[in-house]
Amino acid sequence: MIRSWRVIGVAAAVLLFTTVAVVFPAPKAAAAEAAISLTTSPVTLDLVIKPGESTTKDLQLKNNSKVPVEINMKLQVFAADGDEGLAVITDPKPGDPSASWVHFSPSTFTAQPGVFNTVKMTIDLPKEASLGYYYVVVFQPVIQSQTKPGTNTVKGSNAILVLVDTQSGTERQIEVADFSVSKKVYEYLPTTFTVNIHNGGNIYLAPIGNIFIGRDRDITKTIAALDVNSAGSNVLPHSNRNFKVKWSDGFPVHKDKIVNGQPVADKSGKVIQKLEWNTSSSFSKIRFGKYYARLTLVYNNGKRVVPLTGIVSFWVIPWKFILVGLVILLLIGFALWMIIRRGIVRRIIKLRKGKGGQRGTTAA
Repeated sequence: MIRSWRVIGVAAAVLLFTTVAVVFPAPKAAAAEAAISLTTSPVTLDLVIKPGESTTKDLQLKNNSKVPVEINMKLQVFAADGDEGLAVITDPKPGDPSASWVHFSPSTFTAQPGVFNTVKMTIDLPKEASLGYYYVVVFQPVIQSQTKPGTNTVKGSNAILVLVDTQSGTERQIEVADFSVSKKVYEYLPTTFTVNIHNGGNIYLAPIGNIFIGRDRDITKTIAALDVNSAGSNVLPHSNRNFKVKWSDGFPVHKDKIVNGQPVADKSGKVIQKLEWNTSSSFSKIRFGKYYARLTLVYNNGKRVVPLTGIVSFWVIPWKFILVGLVILLLIGFALWMIIRRGIVRRIIKLRKGKGGQRGTTAA
C-alpha cells in the first residue's frame, strides 16, 4: 500500500503560528520587554487509528526566549480553504463528540527558557468512529495585556495539525479535475503547469507522480521529468487542490529578480523577472518549437494503486532571439550581395575598357 507520511500541504497555514508572541517597544519606547518565541515539533501528524483503539503521541515545545512562559493546551479543527492548500481553523462545533476524544497531559504547564517540554496527546476513538478527523493542537501562551505606555503586544499561538484516518467506512477516490499550462505560447522558460486534483471521497489522500516533457504526444524521448507533490501533501475530502510545477531548464530562462535574498515586486505586487543568460548552459537547452507534457499520478484506493493521467501541449518561440538572428542573416546576406555586385561591376568595367583599347589599335 502506497501511503504518504510526509508533511501535509495545509501546514502552510500553521507557519503563521511559528513565532507565537512578541512583546516589543514602540519606536519611542525607552526599554524593551523580553520577546517570546516558541518552537513546536512535529509540524503535522498523520495517524491511522482504528475505531475502538487508542494511541498516544509525544508533542514537544521549546521556549526560545529568556523568560518562563505559561502554556495552555487547546484543541481546534481545520478544513480546506480554497484550492491553494490553505486551511481554515475553527473551534469544534457545539455537540461535536470528536473533540472529547482527545486529551493532553499536562493540559497546562510553564515552559522554562531553553528547555524542551513534552506533552502527551492521547486520542481514544470509540467503536462508532469512522472516516477521518482533522485536529489542530494549539500551544497557547498566556500573555498579560501590556498597560505600559510605549509598548505593543502581538498575540499568537503555535499549532500542530493532526490527521486521523480510521480506515473504516472510507471511500478513497480522487481525479484530475484539470491539467493545464499557464500559457500556450512562451517566449522563454519557465513553463508553469497547474494540476488541479478533486477528492470526491471521504478521506484525505496524497497523490504523487511526475510530469514528463517531450517533443511528441507519446513522449518517446523524455526531455525532462518533473516531480508532482513530492512533499506528499494531502487533498482533503470533498475539496480541490492545485499543485503547481515549473519547468525552467532552458537557455535563456526567466528568473525572479532577487535583491538581498528577497524577490523584488512591482507596484501591483507581481514579482519582477529578468532574463538570465547562463553561458555555462549547453546550447542544447535552447527551447524552440512545440512540446508535450504528460501527467502521471498514482494514489492508493485501499485495494490497489490507481493511475491518473493527463496531457497538454504548448509552444516555446523565442521570437526576439529569432528576429535578431534573421536581422543578422539579412545583414550578412546584404553584405555578401554588395561584395558580389561590386565585383561583377568591376569586371564589367574592366571588360569594356579592354574591348575599347583593342578597337583603337585596329583603327591605327
